[in-house]
Amino acid sequence: MKFRFDDQPHQAQAIESVVDLFEGGALVPSQGVVGQAPGAAGHAGFQLDRGVLARNLLAVTTRQAVEAQDTLILMEETDLLEQPRDFPNFSVEMETGTGKTYAYIATALRLAEAYGLRKFVILVHTVAIRAGVVKTFEQTREHFRAKYPHLDYQWHVLGDSQAVPDFADPSSSVQFLVAGISSLDKPATNTLYASPEQANLWNGGATGIAQLAQLRPVLLIDEPQNMATPKRRKTIATLNPLVALRYSATHRDLYNLVHRLSAKRAAELGLVKRVSVKGVVAGASGQPYLHLKRIQPRTQRGTTRWLAELVVDVAGGDRQMLVLVPGADLQDESGGLAQYQGYVIESMTRSELRFENGVTLAIGQTMGVDSLSVWRDQVRHTIRAHLQKQADVERRDLDLKVLSLFFVERVADYISDTATLPVMFDALFREEWVRSGRLAEDMPDPATLRVHYFPSTKIGVCKDTSGKANEEAFEVRAYDEIIANKEKLLDLANPRAFIFSHSALREGWDNPNVFQIGFLRHTRSDTERRQQIGRGLRLPVNQDGNRVQDEAINRLTLVVDESFSEFRDGLNAEYGGAGERPDVENEDHSVTIRLRPEKFQSPEFEALWRRIRYRAVYRIERVDEAALAAAVAGHEHLDGLRNIQRRANVVQSADLVYDDRGRVVTTDETIAETSGERVVLVGQQLPNVVQLVEDQLLHGKFPLQLTRPTVVAILSAIPARYWAGAIHDSGYWARIVAHVIRTAVIEQMVENIEYVPVDEARWWDANVVFLDSETKNKPLAVPGRPAPASGVAEAPIDGVNLYDYVDYDSWWKNPLPSCWKTIEAWSSFSPSYRAASA
Repeated sequence: MKFRFDDQPHQAQAIESVVDLFEGGALVPSQGVVGQAPGAAGHAGFQLDRGVLARNLLAVTTRQAVEAQDTLILMEETDLLEQPRDFPNFSVEMETGTGKTYAYIATALRLAEAYGLRKFVILVHTVAIRAGVVKTFEQTREHFRAKYPHLDYQWHVLGDSQAVPDFADPSSSVQFLVAGISSLDKPATNTLYASPEQANLWNGGATGIAQLAQLRPVLLIDEPQNMATPKRRKTIATLNPLVALRYSATHRDLYNLVHRLSAKRAAELGLVKRVSVKGVVAGASGQPYLHLKRIQPRTQRGTTRWLAELVVDVAGGDRQMLVLVPGADLQDESGGLAQYQGYVIESMTRSELRFENGVTLAIGQTMGVDSLSVWRDQVRHTIRAHLQKQADVERRDLDLKVLSLFFVERVADYISDTATLPVMFDALFREEWVRSGRLAEDMPDPATLRVHYFPSTKIGVCKDTSGKANEEAFEVRAYDEIIANKEKLLDLANPRAFIFSHSALREGWDNPNVFQIGFLRHTRSDTERRQQIGRGLRLPVNQDGNRVQDEAINRLTLVVDESFSEFRDGLNAEYGGAGERPDVENEDHSVTIRLRPEKFQSPEFEALWRRIRYRAVYRIERVDEAALAAAVAGHEHLDGLRNIQRRANVVQSADLVYDDRGRVVTTDETIAETSGERVVLVGQQLPNVVQLVEDQLLHGKFPLQLTRPTVVAILSAIPARYWAGAIHDSGYWARIVAHVIRTAVIEQMVENIEYVPVDEARWWDANVVFLDSETKNKPLAVPGRPAPASGVAEAPIDGVNLYDYVDYDSWWKNPLPSCWKTIEAWSSFSPSYRAASA
């Protein structure tokens, strides 16, 4: 099969929006070799008339659906070799799946045709994107040669032995160099920064990086939001570009935005599949709930210790995220819940936490829900949607292959002696095949339908990876298969239709005929939901390689392990609302927030702390047992017990509907819910509801010390119609009853609460509350530049803030003035006013 490419109006608009910027502003050098293009030896002789570029910018942005601009925003940076650089940057925003890579290659060829430019560096940040770019070059070779018959071009991949010399040699052919930024940002160890053993004809003994910088290439930056750290900005500047063209669906720094194709507009034009979501909400398993979000180091007074962010149940009914250190007892931290007895943190590493009772928890892992039943529901609904889609395709005689994709958290879930996914898939496929009305004798062997692509070693041992630079060699082997052999998967003669892959395959991997994606994982990154959608947004192709533009077929179904509301709200946060974009993969950028000793030790702060450091406890008078039992039995909140169902997963389905700003506006009322697999409780003893309710009362946010006879009297008065839920979900039943008892007691006794100060030894200690330093992986707000929605802002030197930076959240519309105004407010008061207010 060969993919067929046609001229698309939306791509033509993106191309012309860039090419028109340089009309009359790209001044070609007058001297050169006869018969060679002006840029054959590089673009050092080219001049960009920035005044003309600014006028063209105004003309282009006025006609495009973006804010009109007439001022160039330059990147001004000192590079890794301590050379100052400045150059224009222009941004193109295109929704995932609309041909972004095609658009920037075509833009480069148009610039070459119109202005004689010949050297283009395509800068990427992952192996997957690099492999995808190379694949696009291979697929579009015939298309572009027919479109530009008099324009020869070649592409090279940085890392190949002759890539830099071939790219640098003077040639009238257009030269592309595909480079991973991680191959450029390490001067101390990268051979590009070392002098060559043998000089070449054109550049003498110049280092590889010096050769690239002398060429002044045009930079085509793919996903620039992943290259916004100070180190990577310097790396970009080290290439000494003539101009940088930035392409992404999720820009972080827009610079001069000249074209926008939003998610909503792409869907309206039929350029991508529409998206439906099935959310599988996990039912409880009866185990203590634990979800390990992350483990990270924190420095205090020069000592580094590990802290774990762990989500647990707490007395009172709500789950909370706790930041814990080794030695923490979860029973105490949860407010005394009995299910956490023995869960004392023994040790932790970068990736795993161990308890004294032998239980271990990896980052992203969840206990307390029946993960296998959630997986079964997800796999079941993915297969069901796949078979339905295939039936629809066959009825329309569209001659295309339907694919489904599963992302797994760990390779061992699919390949190991105890792997459950292959057996689970095969069994569920057989069930769903019969359920769909197909004949059992026509059913293929499910094992022949599934295929896996995992990062692996040279000897074929599959590995878990996270996309880091030192894991590239493992990932390359997976990408070579899943990207280079994309056409083989689309062949109807190939039975493989269900793809199992590792979660590290994010940007850069897609297949146009993926119609269903099941995410058998729970961790959430800052952009994961949008990346999930992006893996299947492209329009499908038939066996002739032509796009199929049938709106009834072109729908992508995501099967996720969260409610639709959680998915919708998380997706909106990732899209960032009206034109804003979330921060992504910012592991190289961190700001250390340090305590200011002179402020912390100042008399003003000491006086304030003396007034707010107290702690107290409260007492409640004895309640009337009969009156309390009657109040609970008739309380309206008991009606919540009637809604308790037998434990089961919940499957939610709805379509994503966008507003004009690209936000998902699908309402909760449009969500369809069905029951998933029931959680079977075998061999479990009948619950001791008296003990459960007592635990909730004794260890909640407002503990109540009721005697057991009082609790028994209250429970005995509860009407019989409410008792069935105690069997189906005893923990939830007890939480509701305890909440009602607590509410009734507080309503009767609130006037008799007495607060008693505790001993001075238990008062708050400022040295414990305020850490010496804390590292934040948040963007730094810089005066004069658009402020990030959430980040850290440097505190004024003459302010009274305890720390040298302010950590702010997204609810500040303009964080810098707001933060600084807040910081300076305290210092603006007179000392007498501050003392009085304290």
